[in-house]
Amino acid sequence: MKILVADDDATLRSGLRELLEEDGHQVVAASDGAEALRLIDRETFDVALLDLRMPKASGLEVLHRLRASQPGAAAVMITGEGTIDAAVEAMKAGAVDFVEKPYEVETLRRTLRAVEEERSARRTLSGSFPGPAAGPILSEAAARGALLAVLGPAATPPSGAARVLRIDAESRPPTVFAPRQLYALNVAIEEHLKEAERPVVYAADLAMLETTHGRADVLAWIRHVGGKCAAKGGTLVLGRVDPALAAEVAADLTADVPSGPLQGMLESLANPIRRAVVGYVFASGPVAYSAILKKSFVDSSSKLSFHLSKLQTDGLLTKVDAGRYAVTDAGQRAWRVVQAFSERRSPAVVVSEP
Repeated sequence: MKILVADDDATLRSGLRELLEEDGHQVVAASDGAEALRLIDRETFDVALLDLRMPKASGLEVLHRLRASQPGAAAVMITGEGTIDAAVEAMKAGAVDFVEKPYEVETLRRTLRAVEEERSARRTLSGSFPGPAAGPILSEAAARGALLAVLGPAATPPSGAARVLRIDAESRPPTVFAPRQLYALNVAIEEHLKEAERPVVYAADLAMLETTHGRADVLAWIRHVGGKCAAKGGTLVLGRVDPALAAEVAADLTADVPSGPLQGMLESLANPIRRAVVGYVFASGPVAYSAILKKSFVDSSSKLSFHLSKLQTDGLLTKVDAGRYAVTDAGQRAWRVVQAFSERRSPAVVVSEP
């Protein structure tokens, strides 16, 4: 990840930079708030580690600028003695967590792992599977001998394909099929799906199929093959296809993505701490605050209070008898959606970037 470290303590700043670079992150450092603001205006970041008290601009000021200009970036506040309340206020303003000085290395690493997990969960729970994910899917399948390519005449097979099936004007069984031979092509595809574990099918240049069968039938074929792949834990990857077809496939993929209040709840549950709390309360029934605190989902009662308040505001938790916490009816629906997403290892269909 690309991380902004903003702290006026040169020793702490240098130590953070060295630690983070050792862990494989790209680090940009700022010695005061004003420099941090300038960097935010010039560069984009995945994460910002912000000291709450800095000269020229406070950590809160930098946080507000970051949230306004780079809403996808995560902010973690660095707090000193006597600034815990301010750190909690920063979390209310959009920071994902805070780390107390002097920080422990493993605490910081755990916090950054949680940030990476939340970023991944947000993509998953939004139903968004971007094109670049196709590369690792293809290479991993090729390494297992589970990659099948289904290609029109202008497409190039991906590296490591175990088998290549072609769609061309004249059929040449058993590997080249005319567009009208869709049934025979499907039989050949399903032979591969039966033999492979977590099979991946790469399809590109489907113009001949569309000319012969029409857009609606090609979309139905994509859903059919994608469903067959998904049934065995695999994926259909669409490579170079007509942009209009790709757009319709993408729209089809997002048709069932939750929206409105439910989507807001899912975004809240992208946070691993809140997800752990809701999972515990869902499994245990109404739970007292002290019982949740004992589970050590967070390293301070202040953080737990913030997350519980956030879960109530977002409609996931409510207080019942004796002040115990329970999952709301809407929260139960959201939690079941989270469980369904977590059980889906990969999307049924991926549209790769051109």
